[in-house]
Amino acid sequence: MRGTLRAFLSVDIDDQSLLSRITNIQTRLDARTAKMKLVEKEKIHFTWRFFGETPVSRIESMKEVMSRIRSSSFEIRIGGVGAFPSARRPRVIWIGVTENSDKMRSLKAETDDLLAELGYSREARKFHPHATIARVRNVLDRNLLQENLESMAGIDVGSMIVGNLRLTKSTLTPSGPIYQTVWEVELK
Repeated sequence: MRGTLRAFLSVDIDDQSLLSRITNIQTRLDARTAKMKLVEKEKIHFTWRFFGETPVSRIESMKEVMSRIRSSSFEIRIGGVGAFPSARRPRVIWIGVTENSDKMRSLKAETDDLLAELGYSREARKFHPHATIARVRNVLDRNLLQENLESMAGIDVGSMIVGNLRLTKSTLTPSGPIYQTVWEVELK
């Protein structure tokens, strides 16, 4: 097969009650503070590794390498709203991991080691487990936005099991990306 596809590796949030709680948090983002694009409920996930345009010929070898993951499934607790690069100058608003983020970092390190076998370099930035819930286009009131985000820093969403990794195809369209699972590997 020839060509490329825009792809990323992710841990998806499949629990509808967790996603509903996250969308409730999105409604608490004060629209008076910034122009934002909220991430649609069905597209909220933990990005593990963004590959960008990937040769279709590599997709199967990526799955073979990822199927050698030794990590077991584990539970995480989702919560805490934050922003990158900071609450004062946000571009991305996220929901984080409040319990077992160390296990997520260990799994990330293991996947990076496996991907290195295929020639993918390790990412320079420290991995901070998070799910993007909004992208800030323009800040209207920096102080009020910072207060709004800080008021949700201790919020709790709930827990979920990290039991698999998925390679997702992302097709860009004028109305936003369309995601499609290409393959999934289960954690033992």
